[in-house]
Amino acid sequence: MAGDKFGGPPKGTGDPPQKNDGKSAHNTGDPRLSSLEQRVLENAIRGAVPRIVGAAHKELVTDLSDEAMPSDIDFHLHPELDPKARQLPGTETAIGYRGALSAALIQADPRGHRDMIDELQRSDIPMHTLAIHLFSPVAAQLGRLWCHDETDFIQVAVASTRLGMIVNHLSQSRSQTIRDRQRSRRVLLARTQGAMHTIGVSIVASCFRDMGWDVDGGADLELDDSLYMRLSNSSYALLGISVGRIDEVEQCAEAVRRIQSNRALSRMKIALGGPAVMKHPLAFNAIGADMVAKSALEVMHLADRIGA
Repeated sequence: MAGDKFGGPPKGTGDPPQKNDGKSAHNTGDPRLSSLEQRVLENAIRGAVPRIVGAAHKELVTDLSDEAMPSDIDFHLHPELDPKARQLPGTETAIGYRGALSAALIQADPRGHRDMIDELQRSDIPMHTLAIHLFSPVAAQLGRLWCHDETDFIQVAVASTRLGMIVNHLSQSRSQTIRDRQRSRRVLLARTQGAMHTIGVSIVASCFRDMGWDVDGGADLELDDSLYMRLSNSSYALLGISVGRIDEVEQCAEAVRRIQSNRALSRMKIALGGPAVMKHPLAFNAIGADMVAKSALEVMHLADRIGA
């Protein structure tokens, strides 16, 4: 189960039955790859090579600071290439589960993802390590396969639902064993109305809980009056907002202005994240938030700075 096959989609992921053109080597005996198989193989090579090279030649990445890291590295798929992320306990073990988790999310038998819950529970890997090195890269790979038309909507929907179940189950089952939380380390998580895919919010919430934060809100809290009511009734060190669509940038800007105009909230930091921020970070850089986070890894860095 620990073999790292994450560089390419598990068997069946990239070649759903309804897209089979009947021309693959398996069907005709033709040794040549179909166009779909060529794309899957290309993605597998592109995804696996950076990690393999980084693992075999640590001198290429160990001494790189965040500022010196090449800009074309995809940290969503390979957070282990970030020097700070590599220091998380259980990193290599978490990376080794990527292939098995990807397979469990898309296979027809639902027992696979239930077995993964048991396996990850026994592994005792910290939740923030799983969030950074396992859940986030697998979620990013699902999105990548969808964008490249290498899987269908039903497979992505089922896989996303199962991944959310795994994250929430592990997060809740471990919440009783997490070290004592400090009242000063409280985070409120919310989303815009367009942020319909809430797995990212769940991953971030699990990461914060495991780092000792008291987490409030979540995927059910939208950017509306209920959010401002919570802010007026409780004290938080950080507000995290997941943004679903680029056309919600003005709504976020108005929320940031409204919050920052309240002197009682002047010490609270505001972080923006989510699908829209990941795709269009520049659109959100100038609206006044303290941080624009393009990944769970960046959120972890922010949490470290605030909690220091």
